[in-house]
Amino acid sequence: MVLASMLLALLFQGAQMFHDFVNTLEHTPVQDRGSLVRGFLANRQTPIIEQDSLLHFVWFGRAESVFVAGALPGSWQIPVRMQEIPCGSDSLSPGLFYRTYVVPPDSRIEYKLVVNGVYMLDSTNRRTTPPSDFLNSEAAMPRFTMSPYSIFRAGIAHGTTDTLQFKSRDTAIAARRIRVYLPPGYADLKNLPVVYVHDGETAFQFIFFATIIDNLIADGRIPPIMAVFVPPVDRRGEYSGLRIPSFVRAFCDELVPMIDRSFRTSRRAKNRAVMGISSGGHIALTLAVARSDCFGCVAAQSPEITPFLRTSLMMRQQMSPIPRTMKIWIDCGTNDIIEGVWDLRRFTREFSQDLTRYGIAHRYREVHDGHDWANWRERTPEILSFFFTR
Repeated sequence: MVLASMLLALLFQGAQMFHDFVNTLEHTPVQDRGSLVRGFLANRQTPIIEQDSLLHFVWFGRAESVFVAGALPGSWQIPVRMQEIPCGSDSLSPGLFYRTYVVPPDSRIEYKLVVNGVYMLDSTNRRTTPPSDFLNSEAAMPRFTMSPYSIFRAGIAHGTTDTLQFKSRDTAIAARRIRVYLPPGYADLKNLPVVYVHDGETAFQFIFFATIIDNLIADGRIPPIMAVFVPPVDRRGEYSGLRIPSFVRAFCDELVPMIDRSFRTSRRAKNRAVMGISSGGHIALTLAVARSDCFGCVAAQSPEITPFLRTSLMMRQQMSPIPRTMKIWIDCGTNDIIEGVWDLRRFTREFSQDLTRYGIAHRYREVHDGHDWANWRERTPEILSFFFTR
């Protein structure tokens, strides 16, 4: 009789706020809670989003423990225990597990649930991340919208891709296969701007680079451009370690000239851009600081910022300041890596402050996202427009 009355009350109340439901559940006899939870969750997708900014991670079932892990506010990738409301009086009874966050209404959060120590997708969430190196569940708040430039269009002209081998004269730099994007109508074009992309193969695949460039060209947002996707071999050593000097020389004095000889490129630094994510952002900034004769545009997304890079910037400004025409883009996520001594948002802010102190114009953005390919993908159309819109 009590359960029937509560179900009727919920029916006539219409859509009930999650915290109100939790309060109702806690005042319901334990043996009657399971039916209430099933009724409340029926036809609801999780996580439950309310009032633009309330985000409730929810899991219902039998478990010793349930955690949520991901790009969470204040807890990057560290599992956070979810609260439990028992829905039965014995060890075989299910429980309602939940954890609530207040987040900006344009946030996008990748996560997994950890049930009894096992990481898994949220089975009642239909949203997962677009293809990337990790498949995660995705919480998209009401004001987050995926860039239309990331969506393939059948009815426009599409570019092609070519590949070639790069082998440096420096034996410290291993040979690798380079992928090259050529815009539609390439045979009739010349003096093409070029963007060089670090972590080339994964960036090409997970950022949907060819689709984005095709769409931007078709809409007249940018002129036809080329893109060169350069994979690392020794990622740590080349991007932020001891092989940086050799890598910079090989990149600027061998790879770029090879591309210029092989394709219809512009030879002007202002028409060459370099970009990368994480450690790839570190080497992109290093290349721009060390070789502004080669690159006139740079973008670093969620970049690793090291004392080496900050010292290099200081020394460069003392010896020969970076050209005022250099286009610099830096962004990071408000839920980016915070782990041990690493705090990417703080480091990136400090580097932006360095640039400002030296009088170097740049664009700096913090977005409500994490250290994820989908985050970097969303910014790519803006970056390419920033580089190449006349």
